Amino acid sequence: MDSQDISEKKCFTFTWIIENISYSWHKNGECILSPTFVVDTMAKTKWRLKLYPKREAETEVAFISFVLNRETDSKGPKKFKVCFELSFLAVDGSVLESNGISIKELEKGDGWCFGEFVKNDEVFKIRKKDYLPEDVLTAQCRIWDISGSVKKDGYCFARTRIVIEWRSFVWNIRKMSSFRKSICQITSASDGNSIVTLIFFTKGGQTNETLISIEASANNQTVKFLTLRLYVVDTSGKKSECLTDEIMLDNDIKTASSTFTFSKEKLLENKDRYLLDDALQLLCECAIANGTILEEIENISYGCHPLMQKGSLVQGDLESKKTSLDSTKILKENLEFSYKENLLCDTKLKTETRSFPANKFILSTRSPVFKAMFTNDMREKDSECVMIEDLDDDTVQRMLQYIYTATVPDLQWDSACNLYTAADKYEILSLKSKCGSFLKDNLTQGNACDLLILADMHQDKNLKSVVQDYILNHRNIFSTNEWELFMERNLRLAAGLMHLTLKK
Repeated sequence: MDSQDISEKKCFTFTWIIENISYSWHKNGECILSPTFVVDTMAKTKWRLKLYPKREAETEVAFISFVLNRETDSKGPKKFKVCFELSFLAVDGSVLESNGISIKELEKGDGWCFGEFVKNDEVFKIRKKDYLPEDVLTAQCRIWDISGSVKKDGYCFARTRIVIEWRSFVWNIRKMSSFRKSICQITSASDGNSIVTLIFFTKGGQTNETLISIEASANNQTVKFLTLRLYVVDTSGKKSECLTDEIMLDNDIKTASSTFTFSKEKLLENKDRYLLDDALQLLCECAIANGTILEEIENISYGCHPLMQKGSLVQGDLESKKTSLDSTKILKENLEFSYKENLLCDTKLKTETRSFPANKFILSTRSPVFKAMFTNDMREKDSECVMIEDLDDDTVQRMLQYIYTATVPDLQWDSACNLYTAADKYEILSLKSKCGSFLKDNLTQGNACDLLILADMHQDKNLKSVVQDYILNHRNIFSTNEWELFMERNLRLAAGLMHLTLKK
């Protein structure tokens, strides 16, 4: 029986979505387990997938390994002969990588491993946009009973999420000219205890320069993985990235350090730009994987695809829905191609340092503000560019990408705040809503005050109410240095919160 004959027979399809996969802390030989699933149409056999995200071969090239395992408590005969295919899928369901159809006889407790399923760099670096949209890996396993006795297709959808705690905060380093060391504690949102300690310190370099470094130490054994991104905020409020690092922490390694891209001497030479009253302001963004993985089976069905269960779709409705989805996908791909290739661009969005080609019609359909610029007697109507001096390059590029593609990949706290501001300015309501939802979902004690200021500035009553409720439910915020600074600079907002406290 060849692969073509097998693929046309009835099978069981298990689709497994893994969220936040790039925050996996698993070392060589450690795997992520899928939820177990039982195939009723194949003697109620029980299975599980295993994914080794950073498995290394004997060569210098690292591979991702993929395993189909029959569980020890599986029902059915001692030996069960099956055909199966393991795949990684793109966002549209197309196959990016597959082992092909294999035929194996597996006993209870046995598994079959594809040790070199795909190169690690191919997934996590080279083609990350294809394999990991929104940092989600979609894996699939299709199983056929070699006897051919299965009379109806089966489907199972499962989800695994690596839990991440996001933090964004401002770190002020005072007396920078005589600075030696500063310590910052990152606390858990769940219990308020310190989970990571950051130590900012100086050390001598090879060229008489004083290097600036940061050391991260885990205070909790559950901390497995940490991403750290730091920006220097100059006296005008603009930020410049000075460090990006990924830190793996485990039982053997609980401390790691990184060095900034500039020296202490460079800061002092440009103190009028970087140091206000001899103080350095750092914006810190970090994501912490605490070793928690959530998983669930979302849907199991036999005889019809889950799409057909929504409202008991008849075949004609299903075909119509599929055609509509295909048309939407094609339109999105065409617009994305136009964005990447700068097709038919008749204007530019111009910041202080860059210009971004764009099409007036597309801008106008997505933003009432741009529409007013290009259709009313405003200078932008006949000009070849739109000056945007209050947004940075990254924000304008992300906004333009959303206008064309309705996507915001790799959204982080800082970029979400900036995009929220841009969306409000240009009245792109769907983008404002998406960024607002992200900010609510990633609200912490360390960033609550900043988000309250942002919500108030843009007169977003819903977002403001959410932040106020969060602060009132985490009253230890009132005893922090950040709150003291917040009261000094935002007396009206602080007074409003105190009033709500008294009312409750």
